[in-house]
This record gives sequence, C-alpha cells and structure tokens, in this order.
Amino acid sequence: LISLEKDTDDYTFAIMLCFTSLFCFFYIVHGILKERYHEIAVFIFSSILLLVYLILNVVSPSQTAGASIQKKVRLGVAVFFLLGIIYLGGKVSHSYWSERRLLFRINAKEDLQAMLGWLFLCSSLIFFDVQLQGTMLIFVMNHGTDVSHVEIIVLAVGPVVTLAGAIAGEFTIRKESKVWLSIFVVLWFPNVVYIGLKLYDLKPSESWTVLYKATVACAVVALLIRLALAFTMYKVVRNFGRGLREKLEAIGTNQSQATEHAGVEEEA
Repeated sequence: LISLEKDTDDYTFAIMLCFTSLFCFFYIVHGILKERYHEIAVFIFSSILLLVYLILNVVSPSQTAGASIQKKVRLGVAVFFLLGIIYLGGKVSHSYWSERRLLFRINAKEDLQAMLGWLFLCSSLIFFDVQLQGTMLIFVMNHGTDVSHVEIIVLAVGPVVTLAGAIAGEFTIRKESKVWLSIFVVLWFPNVVYIGLKLYDLKPSESWTVLYKATVACAVVALLIRLALAFTMYKVVRNFGRGLREKLEAIGTNQSQATEHAGVEEEA
C-alpha cells in the first residue's frame, strides 16, 4: 500500500487483499475458539478466493511500474501457505465435524444438534457475506482514492446497509425474532441490486484490468453466498420455538465451562 500510487486500481486491489486477509484471520481464530467446523470451512474457501484474486492479479497488466516480480513472489508465497492451510484447516474442520463434542455435551439429541448445525452455518455465512459485500464496495473505487461523488455515496451508505443487514441476521437467529427477520429480508435486497448495477456498469474496454476480473469473480461468489444465506436463514426460521434459543443461550454462557469439563474427562 505504501509503495503503490493511490490513484490506480492496483491500490484498490491492495486494499481488498488486506480486507480479505483480516476476515481470514477472524475465521480461523473464531472457528478454533468456538470449535465450529463451518467457520474453518469458510476460512479455507476464503483463502482459496484470495488465491484466485492473486492469480488474476498476476495475469493482468499493472498500472504500477515494476510490479510484475512482486506479484509473482506474492503468488508463490500464497500458494505455499495455502497448501498448508487446506491440509491443516481440513483436518481441524473434519475433527470438529466428526466429534461435535461441544454440541453433544449440551444436548445429545440428534435433531437438536442438526438445528444447531444449521444455525452455526447461517451465522458463518453472515460473516462471509459481510466480507464479500465489503469487497464489492471496495471495488467501487475504480481509480484508487480518486473517487467521484457517486462512489463517495456508495462508500458511505453501503457499509451501513451491509452491517445493518448482518446485525439483523444475527439477532434473528439469536433471539428468534420475526421483527428482526423482517428487517433482514428488507436489507437483503439492496446489496443484490448494487452487485447487478456494478456488473452492468463494467466497461468491456477495461476487461484487461485486474479490477474488472476480480469484480466479476467476487460478484458471482457474493450472489451465490447471499442465496445460500437466504436458504440457511429459512432453515433456521423453521426451527423457531423448538428449544433452539434456550440451547444457544446455554452455549453462549457455558461454552468455556463445557469445553474445560470435556478436557478434564478426557484426561481422566
């Protein structure tokens, strides 16, 4: 970021890489602390998406002089670490999925565990959706920090709508609230419309740029994840009133105790 010219799409791309990397860090830390295999899976998928961005960056011409070598080195390092991420992340995720130790100790009923699984998946997709929508908002900066009035409005309003939708989604599944669900449904559409307009606004004459290719790739994934989020939210809402909220509150207040208790029993 320091060495790049701030009025180029390379600068915008670098901001996006930093933004995505922060979410990857969150996924792995939160997933391990909460023993959620969904979160680890999202971390792996997000890391692969990050690699796709880097590949697109290498194959696209750069507006910054002498950046080609840096791109290739960055890609090589990313591939090296990604192999380890996929192996270790997959191993940890499979371990959490097969054992489901924490969920079993909270409630051994298979149907309730399945409901909690849908809820955790929905929660993970909410975070992933925020990442992808945030990336699409960053991509509105076609010329780095040299933004137009329209781009300023998008950057000011977009994050508010995205975060409000995510908060509404979390409160919906945590509180089993139909009011928050209504807010979530209303806020589900603006980002979809924005993605459609962003794709429509892309200029074919700029198809050689990394920002063009990355925008298309991110838009496709963002739309798919938003649809998946809507489906998982539907599955969670169907389970309202079946004791899910009470068990979720038990996880929130007693998760550390349950984990410690599990460790003591294993040592014994």
